Amino acid sequence: MAAAEQANPPPLSVIIPSYNEAAGIGDTLRELLTYPGLEEAEVIVVNDASTDDTAEIVAQFPRVRLLSHPVNRGYNSALQTGMRGAKGRYLIWYDSDGQHRPEDLMKIYRALVDDDLQYCIGVRGADSHEVNSRRFGKRILRWTVQIIAGRAVPDFNSGLRGFQRDVILQYLHLFPRGFGASTLTTLIMIERHHYGTTVPITVRERVGVSQVKALRDGIRTLMIVLRMLLLFKPLVFFGSISLLLILSGSIYGFAEAISLREGFPVFGALVIILGVQTLFFGLINDQVSQMRREKFRD
Repeated sequence: MAAAEQANPPPLSVIIPSYNEAAGIGDTLRELLTYPGLEEAEVIVVNDASTDDTAEIVAQFPRVRLLSHPVNRGYNSALQTGMRGAKGRYLIWYDSDGQHRPEDLMKIYRALVDDDLQYCIGVRGADSHEVNSRRFGKRILRWTVQIIAGRAVPDFNSGLRGFQRDVILQYLHLFPRGFGASTLTTLIMIERHHYGTTVPITVRERVGVSQVKALRDGIRTLMIVLRMLLLFKPLVFFGSISLLLILSGSIYGFAEAISLREGFPVFGALVIILGVQTLFFGLINDQVSQMRREKFRD
């Protein structure tokens, strides 16, 4: 049986991270498993140490593979576990809370197969549900992503997206802890010049209680911004700080020297030296970033 599965892997694996989603996971799976065209798809639910009945509900579906974490590791780790265990040529992420629609999943799958794409991202339309409290954080993150990408990105953190398995597995070592995998993979696909596209999708209001906390996840969002800058554009980050320090030190130093006629002040020189050191620190980080991005693992 194992040999047969190895010889004939499924064409598609659907990865569903789940943490305390007992309220919606059952309906999500029923809708997904009965949708036309997904009969041969491998469906994997990664139970991230849920404390409710999530695992028990998933176990009622014999066709679904249930992978479980002994402790809660976060959304990104659940995706990593699911993708490492998947056998399909194409991998699609799918939420367990009822937000996504099977027809949108099929749009992404058909785009991947028909055009032999390496990735496809679902772009949420104006009719999609959106939580008002997250809008400010998303604006900050969108602004940063567009600076890093150097172009407009229509929906950088949509959770419904698909990849060729061999492509996405190369980058799992770059996933940060917690969440942020959607933003990260958007930037990776752009920066590494992978061939892909976007398709319009509609997101529904979630079922159950969201695990997102405004203050905690607002801080996490800022950390994601910093990580993205340091991973993809460290020279821009440290170079901007360096330029600010050198200009500030120079303006202050020359202003003091001209007005007091006592030579260039020590403080101004120290600020300029600090700016130069920051520039060289940015150059070193840029080399480290290049090595991290080139280091692929299965």
